[in-house]
Amino acid sequence: MDELDNAGFADRLLKALPTTAVSPALEARILADFDRVAHGHGGMARFAARWADRLWPGAPLWQPVAALALSLVIGLAAGTFVPTSTSSTTTDQSFAVADTSSVMDLYKDL
Repeated sequence: MDELDNAGFADRLLKALPTTAVSPALEARILADFDRVAHGHGGMARFAARWADRLWPGAPLWQPVAALALSLVIGLAAGTFVPTSTSSTTTDQSFAVADTSSVMDLYKDL
């Protein structure tokens, strides 16, 4: 019963408030914005179209998507099929060669 009392109190309070007229310009702007949002594409499609236009300006959406998919496939294939060295001696040797490089020897003492 308490909720009904609160609802009745809120109704009486809102009816007691004075009303203010909304300017026709504001009403037209609100309705125009609503129509623009309601008739536009979905939020995700609009985001994807803007992102694709920044990535590859003027191209249809399928071209940047295909380029990114192809690069993803190449990267996954390279990560999967390129052998990695599991031997610790090879890694130690590569660090030893990198440590004694004369390219970074600024004082020419190596």
